[in-house]
Parts: sequence; C-alpha cells; structure tokens
Amino acid sequence: MEGQLFYDVSPYGTSQTAFINLNRDLSIVNAKNYEHTSRDGHVRGFMCNIALVGSSSQQFTFITAPNTWKFRNAFRKFHAYRDLMFANAGVSKEERGRYGHTIRPYLNGAHYDAANGISSNKVLIPSSDNGVYAGGEWTHSKFSTVPLYEQGVKMGDSSLYVADEWPVTILDQNSIEITEDKSSGNYKTVGMIHSYNLDRQDVVTPTTDGETISGPENPLAALIASGNQAAGEILEITQEQELERPPYDMTDGGDSVAGIRAQVLKVPTTLGIVRTNVFVPAGILELNMTGANSDYDLYIDVIGEVLCKDLA
Repeated sequence: MEGQLFYDVSPYGTSQTAFINLNRDLSIVNAKNYEHTSRDGHVRGFMCNIALVGSSSQQFTFITAPNTWKFRNAFRKFHAYRDLMFANAGVSKEERGRYGHTIRPYLNGAHYDAANGISSNKVLIPSSDNGVYAGGEWTHSKFSTVPLYEQGVKMGDSSLYVADEWPVTILDQNSIEITEDKSSGNYKTVGMIHSYNLDRQDVVTPTTDGETISGPENPLAALIASGNQAAGEILEITQEQELERPPYDMTDGGDSVAGIRAQVLKVPTTLGIVRTNVFVPAGILELNMTGANSDYDLYIDVIGEVLCKDLA
C-alpha cells in the first residue's frame, strides 16, 4: 500500500474547517477501493503519522470519531440492516455493483454540508507532483425508508415524500429536513450512533419501588453475613449501589454522538514543521485550523490499517 498522502491547502479564512477521507484518498493513490468496513460490517481505522508545514502561527485540531462500542456496533447494525434493505427489495449482492457492498458515510453534518456545497468548509483532495489528483467517483451511501406515522394518520393527508432517501453520518443527531406533526418527517441526514442509541434497549436502572434488595429484612443475605454485626449497614450500601446509574451519558443524542479531539498541533510564528501521530477510526478526519490566513502543507503517512475492534 502506498500510504503517502500530501495536501496543498490554500487559505480560505482565518478559521477553517476541512475534512479528509483517507479511504477515498488511498483509493485514488493506489487505484484500489478502500472500504470503511469489512464485508461483515466491522469498521476499520488507520494509524497515521502527520507532518504540518505552516508559514505563520497556526493551531490545528484533529477531530475523529470515538472508537467506542457504540461506534463499532452502530456500523455493524447499519451494515446488517442495509443488507436487509436490499434483500427485501429483491436486490442481490451482485446487482449492487462492485463498489456498493459496504457503507460510505460522512463524518458529521458539517462534512455533508461541505461535500454538497452547502457551506464554505472544504473536503481536501490529495496532490501529486502533477497537481491535485483527478480521482474517480466516490458516492456516499444512501438509504430509503417510508416515513412513520402515528395511529390514525392517513398517508394520503401527508405532504411528506412517500419514499424518504437519506445519507448517514457517523456523528451528530438525526437531522430532519421536512417536519410534520405526528410523523417521523423526512431526513436530511441520519446519525449512525444516534440511531443505534434510539434502536437499542436502554439500560434499566432499578427504582426504589420494590426492585432492590430490601435492607435488613432479607434473610438470605443475612445468612451469608452470619457473624457480621454490620450486615444491616452493608445491605443499605448494596441498595444504594443498585440505584447507581451508568458512569456515562445515556442520552440518545448526547456524548456518544460527538467527535473527539484526537490531536492538536501548533505551528510556530516563523516557518516551521510540526509532527504527530493519530488513529483515525473509519478513516474520516476533521481538521480545524485557527490563526493566520496562510497556506499550509499537510503530509499524512498511513502506516497501518486495522479493525477498530482490535484496538478496543
């Protein structure tokens, strides 16, 4: 694998956001399709060495998806449901095309806007000695569903599209483009982790309404605690522990749908080179630059490709 990627970035503001899709860019450079997941839905990631060359004081923040169990499970579930979507429509795997067997997502809503010309943010393309690569076609995956309605609502009375087509983002909450009362609406983008959170059964936290051990009135627990005069206090502590909530945010659209600051670099005031390394889950990277409005060169050396689950 040729893992050397070079991005020649011209200034477009003192506060810039750019996106890099390593899967697409490695496909361009190596003339080979690099997929975000294995054919059974296990998401991949890249280990990268990074070098930045800037001409003035600039700070670069690298944002990636978090390599959490929710992130990995969301990919697996969407992969399986995507296969089911095509199968239910009578489409065989051979009919899905050579490059349509795995999901190609956006990182977040800002990535979608940048790729579709909705914002001034950029999706960077690597360069060679002859200039920016021409590349080929890289289409992002689309899904299609029928909007959901509450009982008693007639589809004929709705202004929504009967078939709702939408792309997926790894991060961010589901974004509804057309809203309508008593319906799910039509989606602009669908967040994979957010949807996974909505689809899975929440952790059931016991309440005090008879679902916990009853203090000193529990004879079985008292038998094991024979000889311990503090058994009553121990059982009260146990009751408190049973009522503890998980040590992480359980909100469907909360912490789990946000990216992480994987690395930060600061270029000195004079021309300088700074280096770091970063692991990029799913191969999509957001780069935020703040500081002077000037050119910079970005070198990414992809030194390894692994399944994210192997680094968990």
